[in-house]
Amino acid sequence: SDRRGFCYYEWRKGYGHIELDFAVWVEELGRFALQVKGGHYLLSDGEWRLKTRYGVQPIPTSPLDEAWLAALDLHDDIEELAETAYNPYVIPVVSFTDMEPDHAIKKLASRQGVHLIWRTDDLMADLIATVRRRGVPASLNMERISREVYAVTDGLIRLDVPVGDETSQKAARPIALYLSVGGRNVLQVRTREMHLRFRTVIGPGASQKGSDGRRR
Repeated sequence: SDRRGFCYYEWRKGYGHIELDFAVWVEELGRFALQVKGGHYLLSDGEWRLKTRYGVQPIPTSPLDEAWLAALDLHDDIEELAETAYNPYVIPVVSFTDMEPDHAIKKLASRQGVHLIWRTDDLMADLIATVRRRGVPASLNMERISREVYAVTDGLIRLDVPVGDETSQKAARPIALYLSVGGRNVLQVRTREMHLRFRTVIGPGASQKGSDGRRR
């Protein structure tokens, strides 16, 4: 897409709140709390279940509740941490990637104000359609997005400066590390860290004696 924005994967993971799969800001479109659910979900008598090859299993929480509560959390964090004078509305969205539309789920989502995406091939087009259905356009420019992202990431991510400018240092170049055993590539690591330490040598004739005299 030509639209600019920002996507934060697994927002609030490990913070004791509902983990959000994707917190998404899209310029001139809106903010989205996007939960992505693979598999086939069923809603029967108000109970959520997941259909697997082992049978139908109950699940502890509603995907719709997860998106709605995460949207509230993101809204509150933006409003408080970015000290906004406006209402930073966040649209709760659940994407069921493996499912055709389900009437019972659609009906409940409509009552809860959660938007649904089914089997998406073009996520941006689906988000645009969601905003059109909601009928409230968002005046969201990159300056505002940058300020909000900076606030909710505890100042770790800035979108208004090139990488490295904050510390007056050149940004580290990506480094690719490979480990091959018997001609087969068994490990590939990409990193931007500038300081690396190797402590282990594996292979015939490569063992060494440590300071305690033991071979490693």
